[in-house]
Amino acid sequence: MRLRMNSVLLVHAASAAMLAFSAAAQPAPDKPPAAQDAAASESITVTAQRRAENVQSVPIAVTAIGGDKLDAQGIVGFDDLSTRIPSLRFGSGVTGGENVITLRGLGSQNTTSGGDSPVAYSVDGVYMARSTAVDPEYFDVNRIEVLRGPQGTLYGRNSVGGSVNVITNKPDDELSGYVDVLVGNYSAFTARGWINAPLTAPESEFKVSARLTGVYAEHDGYQRNLSDLPTATHDSDGQDFYLVRGQLLFEFNPDVSLLLSASYNSNRSPVATKLAWGIAPIGSQARFVGQVYDPNPRHTEAGYPDLFDQDGEIYSATLDWNLGWAVLTSVTAYTKGSWFQTNDADSTELDIAHLNYWTMDSEQFSQELRLASADEAAPLRWIFGAFYFSEDVNQGFQYVDTGLNAPFGTGFIFTNGGDIKTTSWAGFAQLDYDLKKTSLDIPLTITLGLRYTHDKKHVVDFLNYTIPDFAFSLDVNKDVSPSWSEWTGKIGLAYQARENVLLYANVSRGYLAGGELVGNFPGIYDPETVMNYEFGVKSTLAEGRVILNATAYRSNIKDMQVFVQDITGSRIDNAGRATVTGLEVEGVFYVTDALRLNIAGAATDAEYDEYFTFDNRQPQVPPVLSDFSSNRLIQTPRFTLTLGAQYEFETSIGKITPRADLFWSSDLFFLSANTERDRQPSYALVDLGLTWEDLDGRYTVSAFVRNVGDEDVISNDGLQSNTIGLGFGIDNYTYYPPRTYGLRIGAHF
Repeated sequence: MRLRMNSVLLVHAASAAMLAFSAAAQPAPDKPPAAQDAAASESITVTAQRRAENVQSVPIAVTAIGGDKLDAQGIVGFDDLSTRIPSLRFGSGVTGGENVITLRGLGSQNTTSGGDSPVAYSVDGVYMARSTAVDPEYFDVNRIEVLRGPQGTLYGRNSVGGSVNVITNKPDDELSGYVDVLVGNYSAFTARGWINAPLTAPESEFKVSARLTGVYAEHDGYQRNLSDLPTATHDSDGQDFYLVRGQLLFEFNPDVSLLLSASYNSNRSPVATKLAWGIAPIGSQARFVGQVYDPNPRHTEAGYPDLFDQDGEIYSATLDWNLGWAVLTSVTAYTKGSWFQTNDADSTELDIAHLNYWTMDSEQFSQELRLASADEAAPLRWIFGAFYFSEDVNQGFQYVDTGLNAPFGTGFIFTNGGDIKTTSWAGFAQLDYDLKKTSLDIPLTITLGLRYTHDKKHVVDFLNYTIPDFAFSLDVNKDVSPSWSEWTGKIGLAYQARENVLLYANVSRGYLAGGELVGNFPGIYDPETVMNYEFGVKSTLAEGRVILNATAYRSNIKDMQVFVQDITGSRIDNAGRATVTGLEVEGVFYVTDALRLNIAGAATDAEYDEYFTFDNRQPQVPPVLSDFSSNRLIQTPRFTLTLGAQYEFETSIGKITPRADLFWSSDLFFLSANTERDRQPSYALVDLGLTWEDLDGRYTVSAFVRNVGDEDVISNDGLQSNTIGLGFGIDNYTYYPPRTYGLRIGAHF
């Protein structure tokens, strides 16, 4: 009942807001210069629908942040981005390396080789299957687009929650460059730069230009390891990252261009984990005799080394060919990645248990072809396409219990892994019919989209469980090839109520591929599907000084994939059904020519409608199913609010801009059981910044303080095995960064 009432209230609230926007908005053909500047500064061209459009004319819930505003708003990497976008949350994996993206309640901890994130992530149109590809340093980026809700037509499989698209700056025909240096606390040092150069004469019809981008970033660990054992490491939550990206743009003539891109990144930044064994029941702490629990989340006393070594390569070729009647686009890409990590599983100097290794090596190839209509004056716009994807991943995992303080003094070695090959192909089409361009002269566009996807995963994997003291060994092997096929798509209406007010409504279906939890038996799980109903408004008011957008939606989820890390292993549940109902609002206000305010908020009701499973914290003997129906979805707060303000002072020595950002979130849960131990209470984060720019816009100096209140906010939570908790699942936390501050100096040339 509460879900239905909340849904009705949200729809009524959105409808009232839309009527107010429509009544307040009047055509303003002759805007004052200041209003024109304000509107122009917020105007971003996006390719969310696979063609260039102003973000305010795209009838879907999409937020775009231009590259010039990333640094200004303190957005360095994905964790910062998640505090600026409604319904988006980011969390570090509880064993490090992997990343968990949640959008509108849809996310998954399954970052193993057989799993897929329900939020698609792409770089320059290249879909990245592994969540380790999420860039911790956004630099030389043109814009970031976050599409909320299922994108089953144009983005296909694994976009049930939405899609995050990173679009980098491309080469052009101007000789230019930029460099900056950052220093800060925790011995932070970052050096970034790019250079752009034309390689052919300006008068040449055939043009070649190049761009080279580089980033190096480091800082000490945010977590302090109090152990002085020679095996202890002291850089958890530190940073040691670099990226190099090179691009060549060939413009054969005004109608044909080819962009070649290659990038390499290296990450040696282990994620800090904090095992909260000191707050577990007394009986579950027996293994920690002689150890004193430090409740400080930034302190540990780990004797086993925490190591992390990740590399990634991306190679792509993008061809754009204007045929006159249509535009042909081809995106061909090959990516390669690897990671190796170890982890102290018990957070003590005692070697009770440790992750001996977790390795993953992946290669993927993708090819997309699109043909899009080029006649913008015609009432019918269309796009047809085909997509092919293949990925090969090898994974190895070994967890060791030494037997120290274990019952009977026995330990075990748990080893699993294997190879998984994924192949996927799809065909898709989307039609947009604009009745304004017909004799009916109605400002209404009807959209129909359809996609067919076929997925196959061939898995060869194994599990070995050994108890050395008893000479016991269990070996299990599997060779399976599950496959799935699904139709997805959308029906949409977009009504231009005024010149500057767009109303839209969409019904869309998304599909998250089934998969296999490598080295787990049984490990096969079914696809997840989402039906989404959405109603929104986009408006530009007050002669361009106000941009106000709102979206109300309801998502019905079937066979939701829930990753369960319990005290005896891991598994994927297909929860029966879940529902997410929400309202999202975004606004930008130019109170004066110098004062800019921004706001973003989300109200979300996300619950399981039907979910029976085994309690992953403390299972019963014999096993008894627990009813998690009506529990809240993980990583999804009911309310979030983002506020930002900046003021530009024009002075004789340049422009000085102070800025403040506030992000507030209500409480949320990390596990489906919704217990107090896996709950992050409501919290607020405040960031401050001050930027000086010279009169010519060539030099900049920026000072910043992030997380001013030095809040300890949990990023993610998982349970360690029963070898540590004596039959009780002990929480293993990761945290967002503490208070950081620094100074960045940059120069254009």
